[in-house]
Amino acid sequence: MPTYTFEEVKGYYDKKVPCTVCGRQVRRQRTFSQTLNPFNKNAQGQVKTRKEIYAELHEKGQAWQAEPETHSKCEQAEAV
Repeated sequence: MPTYTFEEVKGYYDKKVPCTVCGRQVRRQRTFSQTLNPFNKNAQGQVKTRKEIYAELHEKGQAWQAEPETHSKCEQAEAV
């Protein structure tokens, strides 16, 4: 059985937002990715282009940046 390696398209995003509990700045970073492969198709059933993938990754990154964050220590204090 042959092994195929598909090219991965990545988008790096970071954010600085106030903590929802204490108000101090929280810094987070995240990588979103998809591969260029014949199985990754758009709504019309065609293989996604690099441009379409970048557009989707940008939408996901923007949505993630808008989400609020909480420090891990503040989360632990709330759980106790």
